[in-house]
Amino acid sequence: MSPSRGLLRPTHTFSALLTSPISTQIYLSLSQSPHLNLALENYLFTSLPETTRTLLVYINTPALILGRNQNPWVETHHSLVLRTPGVHLLRRFSGGGTVFHDQGNVNYSVTVPTAEFNRDTHAKLMVRVLRQLGVAGAAVNARHDIVIDTEVEGSRKVSGSAYKLTRLRSYHHGTMLLSTDLDRVKELLKCPAKDVITARGVASVPSPVTNTGVDAKEFVSAAVEEFATLYGNAGIAVVGEQEAMEKELVMKAVRKMESQEWVYGQTPKFTMRLPVGEVVADKGVVEEVNGVDGTGIVGQRFGGEVVETLLVRGGMEKEEAKRWADEMVGGRAWGTVADTVADTGADTGVVTVADTVADVDM
Repeated sequence: MSPSRGLLRPTHTFSALLTSPISTQIYLSLSQSPHLNLALENYLFTSLPETTRTLLVYINTPALILGRNQNPWVETHHSLVLRTPGVHLLRRFSGGGTVFHDQGNVNYSVTVPTAEFNRDTHAKLMVRVLRQLGVAGAAVNARHDIVIDTEVEGSRKVSGSAYKLTRLRSYHHGTMLLSTDLDRVKELLKCPAKDVITARGVASVPSPVTNTGVDAKEFVSAAVEEFATLYGNAGIAVVGEQEAMEKELVMKAVRKMESQEWVYGQTPKFTMRLPVGEVVADKGVVEEVNGVDGTGIVGQRFGGEVVETLLVRGGMEKEEAKRWADEMVGGRAWGTVADTVADTGADTGVVTVADTVADVDM
């Protein structure tokens, strides 16, 4: 597709499109908050009529997004995440593996009636978009991921997906890697404790990844046009952060995802083998200690403080115990750290979904 592709022109306000009888609806979020955008996605999924087909497009500030049934101490380099300014850790409402969001990728979410849902339909839609934009090797693999097949590197994933299916409506959401810092992603996802934690829940499946190199504005415009072509007669609305937060269900979902009770307290049962003994936790709370004195530990929130205490009781020097706990676990209890670096929310100067929208009065 030519770089001269025009800016998207909204047809409705957010509130007007929500109540419109139009069955194909496209929402472009102006927010870069991962909490708000995932809450907005859930709101559209649960609030619109069952026959409505929706596309939501958004770009987030840096965030690691856990699947609903995943373990943050297994899926991420947790201590590094906590030490990295401006990187959020969230747990989403859908299943699947952990993904990284930043301004170098575009996120899309498609909801359709369950009767017509197919895991490949919208992955293939995004492949058509990539091919229009010059990514000739784009394809959908057997795991429903979008990959680029190259002679030199082989197959490399550029978009992973997760799904949520209910009786009446289902959604598919995914990320599209455009220009993400892949070295940073690798560091944040490289868990040092993976070999000493046995966890229930869903494990991510590592795959070689690469960027598409596609321009964000071009991708968003092409994705919107392709979705409208597939389903026809589409209404388009931009969504500002304030008007989204005026919806009670959005606000409640944001607060839920911001809470440590959701991020850590939903963690499935796991066992961590220590150099001395082991600790068992469920829903982020210690329920059993074996091989070392666990007095006063059961019932506490799992974290570096618990692990450090057990290591010292097992005979490890305090400084060594602290280093081991800080690296392998991170945080004193759940995600609490002694010195928290505030997220400034400063303007990064990079492209956002807002840059794809024509400046028109609604």
